[in-house]
Amino acid sequence: MPPLEGIKVIELGVMIAVPAATSNLAGLGASVIKVEDTSSGDELRKYGSTRNGMSAWFANANSGKRSISVDLTTTEGKEILWDLLATADVFIQGFRTGVTEKLGFSYKEVSKKNPRIIYCSSTGFGETGPYSDLPAYDPIIQGLSGWAGIQLVDNNPTLHKTMVSDKTAAMYNIQAILAALVQRASTSKGCFIEASMLDSNIMFNWPDVMMQCSLLEEDSVNLPNLLESYRLYRCKDGFVTVSPGTDKQWNSFCDAFGATQEKKDQRLVTSKDRAKNIEYFFNSIAQIVSNLDRSTVVGKLREVGVPAGPVYLPEEVKDDPQVKARQTVRKNSHKIIGEFLGPKPLASMFGEDISLSDAPLQGEHTLEILSELGYSKNIQGDLLERSVIMKSES
Repeated sequence: MPPLEGIKVIELGVMIAVPAATSNLAGLGASVIKVEDTSSGDELRKYGSTRNGMSAWFANANSGKRSISVDLTTTEGKEILWDLLATADVFIQGFRTGVTEKLGFSYKEVSKKNPRIIYCSSTGFGETGPYSDLPAYDPIIQGLSGWAGIQLVDNNPTLHKTMVSDKTAAMYNIQAILAALVQRASTSKGCFIEASMLDSNIMFNWPDVMMQCSLLEEDSVNLPNLLESYRLYRCKDGFVTVSPGTDKQWNSFCDAFGATQEKKDQRLVTSKDRAKNIEYFFNSIAQIVSNLDRSTVVGKLREVGVPAGPVYLPEEVKDDPQVKARQTVRKNSHKIIGEFLGPKPLASMFGEDISLSDAPLQGEHTLEILSELGYSKNIQGDLLERSVIMKSES
């Protein structure tokens, strides 16, 4: 049985930080209902590569969920959400601070009606502070949390070419929700989780990105951040990553390529020496591998226990022997977008090989969910006619 089977999650969020969190909860076996508005729904449906009106991005971030489309500005729409929350285990919302309160769904109000609910408020900046009511997207958080400042290219900060801040926040959302479920198992009480994208990303970055600005005592030795010199190495036919981090690995690296001069170089003998001369160290690696084939470099270093690997383009990742052996990337079939690739569900870590349902169309399960809540066909028809709810046409 998947670890979260029987756990009911209500999602009120768009884009990545909230949907990615609930997608992974679904991948652990939770039942997730995605609540969307009656206009455009989750904007992620339209981002990037699409087919028949649905993006691959949305399909991968929303597999395993059902969608109900409701106008939460109406009295009847609010009542539907209350009905959903009455028996929910988790409610996660990604609106700016104050929005759910204005709608009438603050933690105070929700917990009155369902004391066991775990309420996760996932915002850009948290519930307090001068930025609390500001909008936030991934590049804003990358700039504020140190991500961009450590990605130096020609001494200029740059952005990760991925929504790393959103996905980091999603990871911490999951972590907090799982911890709250454990706590509830012993206390029978729910709780409020205040999840901030900025807080999450600063926490994630602090050990290494902030290594040179953590020690405060006057006699501390604060060296330049090692990560600023991180690099990839060009071979004759591509790039590799090489990380001879220990003295043993460095000696093995030199022996593998007959680099006797570098092995004896006093600037490179110990890890402390190499850290002090980090640019010289990395330049030495670059020079040694520059005239070799990528497969030769990776093969020799793996044989002697030195961490190394090829640098793939995104479309090459699925063909790596390790990825194929573990079936990390799977071919899925969706009724709208057809065949597409995606990662296997998290439950596989527990030995559970589950198949997630298709990412839903906007409002695809509206009537099904209302029927489960006890709404008659006549009431459903009336709500449809007055645009309180919306169902997909496909």
